[in-house]
Amino acid sequence: MKSLALIVPPGKQEGVALGIVVWFIAGMALLVSGIVAEARMDTRLAQIHYTKARVAALGDGAIHLALAEQYSRKQSGQRGSPRSQGVNVSGNNVDIRMIPAGLLVNISTENARGFSALFARARAANQSEALPWRASPEQLARAVIAYRDGVNGRRGQSFYDLEDLMRVPGVDRGVYDAVRDYIVTEELAGEISGSAKDTSTRLRQLESALEGDGAMLNGQLQHGASMLRIDAVVELGGTSWLRRRWVSLEGRQASGLPWRILRTESARTMAGGQVN
Repeated sequence: MKSLALIVPPGKQEGVALGIVVWFIAGMALLVSGIVAEARMDTRLAQIHYTKARVAALGDGAIHLALAEQYSRKQSGQRGSPRSQGVNVSGNNVDIRMIPAGLLVNISTENARGFSALFARARAANQSEALPWRASPEQLARAVIAYRDGVNGRRGQSFYDLEDLMRVPGVDRGVYDAVRDYIVTEELAGEISGSAKDTSTRLRQLESALEGDGAMLNGQLQHGASMLRIDAVVELGGTSWLRRRWVSLEGRQASGLPWRILRTESARTMAGGQVN
């Protein structure tokens, strides 16, 4: 194999060597920048996971404290605890909002009119998101009814979990995210008097409850409400976070506590009182 000195004239050998060095330095710079960018991303992901873990711990602690107060009041024959209350956990104030699950829109039993009101309200509340819906509220309502109850001889499908709603043709992730704060399934709803009131009225009350106010959060929690959706709003690092759990006040869980956790949702951020 011929050496560089034989291939390249003596006067140009220094230039070729300099070019090789420059290309090598450029390649190393790209490699280092890629490693730094990946390290920054890993650090950011670690920070997010750490923050979510803190929110989950603070939210769960506050939820259990609120449930303990409710149980204590019930045992002593007192009125139920406030539906909306502040709970201090390790020096952090957590806003607890307890909503009887029977007041939510039950996707397992709701009729077409109720679904139309649900989708219309959700679309109006999310207009600022600039996420175009491919179907009208009425079309979505008919699609949900057809999927759940069956049509043209096709057997209907049950909603076992909230996310099952996305199995309905036309209900994509954007639509589900818009309605997830208003809905419940049969397994999580329980029974409560007054749950059959007008769907539009309940939706307005739910909207106020999501902002931490309104009739649905005023007053005391009745001891007869066996199923609850409890929202824990945690302020951390200048950001509002939501930790949500679904609870049954009937029966005990393995830990021996006089309530059972039926469903737990991962922590997510809130903006302007609304959940993202």
